Amino acid sequence: MSEIIAGIDVGTTKICVLIAEVENNEGEETLHLIGTGLAATQGLEKGMVVNVPQASESIAQAVEEAELAAGLPIRNAYVGISGKHISTMTNRGVVPVSRSSGGITPHDIEQALDAARTTASKPPGREIIHTIPRRFSVDEQTGIRDPIGMHGDRLEVEAQIVLGASSSIANLVKCVHAYGVEVEDLVLEPLASGEAVLTSAERELGVVVVDIGGGTTDIAIFLEDSLWHTVVRDVGGKLFTRDVAFGLRTPLAIAEELKISHGHVLPERIAPEERVHVAGFGSQKMVAVPRRILAHILAARAEETLELILTEIKRSGYDGMLPAGMVLCGGTSLLPGLTALSQKTLQSPVRIGSPDSVHGLARQLASPAFATAVGLLLWGQRHQWRTGEERRDGDSPWDRVSRWLRNLLPG
Repeated sequence: MSEIIAGIDVGTTKICVLIAEVENNEGEETLHLIGTGLAATQGLEKGMVVNVPQASESIAQAVEEAELAAGLPIRNAYVGISGKHISTMTNRGVVPVSRSSGGITPHDIEQALDAARTTASKPPGREIIHTIPRRFSVDEQTGIRDPIGMHGDRLEVEAQIVLGASSSIANLVKCVHAYGVEVEDLVLEPLASGEAVLTSAERELGVVVVDIGGGTTDIAIFLEDSLWHTVVRDVGGKLFTRDVAFGLRTPLAIAEELKISHGHVLPERIAPEERVHVAGFGSQKMVAVPRRILAHILAARAEETLELILTEIKRSGYDGMLPAGMVLCGGTSLLPGLTALSQKTLQSPVRIGSPDSVHGLARQLASPAFATAVGLLLWGQRHQWRTGEERRDGDSPWDRVSRWLRNLLPG
């Protein structure tokens, strides 16, 4: 039976479940989508679970739909995690190199990463989600990106450690478990988005991925083909919608429809005579409103969001090291004019990132709004050796560790 990978993107506004089959064509693995499930999210605010029964039901609906389309059940899945509780830190791990005529081995690297994890000053109530190597040192030689096979006595790793609140992690896992699905791995959502929308050249030179979802804006900086910084801010598309609702005095559902159908963040590009029809509270009467007013409302929120993103990039200290600029994804990135406004604000290249690395993606899913969901599948493909029932026949544990590390290491 072919290997199956499932990803569950638990967003503030939607749950997306994707099931893909791993196909091997002449030694090259590709993913083919076989099942999709979508459900409106209940029980989440700003990327975090606030009502376990409601969130569990939303996840169950999306999982059931995907299972029905695929014709098979999901036993385990890669699950995206986000929210303002996410934080990062840098730590080093140092270990003596095992005596081997073949030089440094994957086991040595795993030992160094373990050392970085165990010596990290983890605050109370926090759990480590990822330990990602940036670069290595062997004895006195520094700046090494892949030390496997090198000879030396001492191996040191500089690692980016991603942490999350224990309670938030436990609540998310509980919601997924409620339907009988095991969490194969929790994956930081901007990491998953980067898998889906970045090119190798962008990751190498320096780029920032910005995923503007319904409840959060996820920011991740990649340098030298590795994650160097990430932060999650609790602003997103819902705030754009709320601004429209307040500004035009209309219900949220109508404000959301106006944002999607007629929204723009560059008022000067809207003809003065253009009108949109808005229904107010408690009235069936439609009122014609200049579309430029809608654009001004959205532009104000977009400018504020972009300034926040710029502040976070500068705070990271890497603002002068991102020649590839910014890649936008998430549903809010589809707002007309946002790319041009981003280029003006950040004074750097900006493009919209759409996933296209999975075969069988419907047009709806080949959208920036589904970058995280598709990225979870791609992450799973890279790390699937860790799934007990999905390990390749004939692989030794050593083979699996070696392959995983070579996928994880930069370069």
